Amino acid sequence: MRVAIVSYYTPPDPAVASHRVLRMSRALLREGHEVHWVTLDRQQLLREDASLGSLVPDGVVRHELGGPTLASRPAARNLVERVLRTIYHHLPSWLALPDKHVEWALRLRRRLPELGRVHGFDAVVMTCGPHGQLLSLPRLRRALPRAKILVDYRDLLSGNPWTQAARPRVRARLRARERRLLAHADGLFVNSTQARASFVASFGELELPVVVMRNAADYELAEEAVAGAAAQPPAADVVLGYFGTIFPRRMLTPVFAAMERLPAAQLDRVQVDVYCDAGDSRILLERDLEQVRPEVAARVCRRDYLPYREALSAMRAASALLLVNGRDPADDVFVPGKLFDYVMARRPTLFVGGHGDAREIVARTSGSAWCFGHDDLDGVAAAIARLLDGADQLERVADYDGGVTFSPLLRALRDE
Repeated sequence: MRVAIVSYYTPPDPAVASHRVLRMSRALLREGHEVHWVTLDRQQLLREDASLGSLVPDGVVRHELGGPTLASRPAARNLVERVLRTIYHHLPSWLALPDKHVEWALRLRRRLPELGRVHGFDAVVMTCGPHGQLLSLPRLRRALPRAKILVDYRDLLSGNPWTQAARPRVRARLRARERRLLAHADGLFVNSTQARASFVASFGELELPVVVMRNAADYELAEEAVAGAAAQPPAADVVLGYFGTIFPRRMLTPVFAAMERLPAAQLDRVQVDVYCDAGDSRILLERDLEQVRPEVAARVCRRDYLPYREALSAMRAASALLLVNGRDPADDVFVPGKLFDYVMARRPTLFVGGHGDAREIVARTSGSAWCFGHDDLDGVAAAIARLLDGADQLERVADYDGGVTFSPLLRALRDE
């Protein structure tokens, strides 16, 4: 089939969502499908990871619909943009729109149906973009009455407007609008069992199927990405790696508190490398380290983000990788995209958090002995100490490879 993936984020944009699109595309191509991306203009991206872009398969066809929205830019470049940014900021509340990325929604409403007709799309997968792209579904259905239209929610709880809008009346209007939009789709995917439960609680059962479809740990992609990379010498006997954004409710506090319980002789052999942004994440990290003993803080090193190939190599060189979810049970739904990179690196993941899909994935791939609650600091400290004796490379777990995790999509394309 000729399958169009509609996504605001695609490689070489380094956003986590781009990785989902890349792995989904590889799974589709392996099944013999033709893959088209409807996305942003590569020449206008605000950031680019060439190492990620180099992994895009030759068979992918790009259809580029302009540059980033004003809501994506860090600041307005002129007076006109400043006025429009202000209007777009308030429009979701005034008109019950899904988000502030108004330009992207308008481009898709205007151009996606014609793209579908001209190129003969047999299926369209909406994924990894501003939620407002769903506004194009009615026109798309009229243009392609026999095509399969599939909606892939990347993160149901943290990014959807009907859970985020401040006013109950706006949330109710958004839910009603979403129900009408989804009536034009043939299937809907969510990325965790908790997300599906939340969706059903908010919407009730719909006529279209709502299926869990996680991201993929594409082991072949990992091998391709690190091929020829020089081995990195370890900075300490035990190197714990954390990659990605630090959030106020997902800080590394329990890891640092556990390190305080290590004997000095063991602590001196441990280093934590935190690859995060130099803005809010750095501030939260520094705030965290102010609460621990200086000898623990001295064992933590903040590093800038790496290109994808280098990041995977650094993950592989680590003794173990760190993942911390929040204490709030509502945070159990959170399954970060980087977890699948961790799985691809085949190093143990030390997980601190509640009982959700993220913990299940870590237990399945690293083992339940690497999973801890926030108050089990002795357990976390003991796990770190175990690493002083080394840790073997993990075996591949086929359950999280692309052909398995994306099987709901592949089945939907096969079904008549």
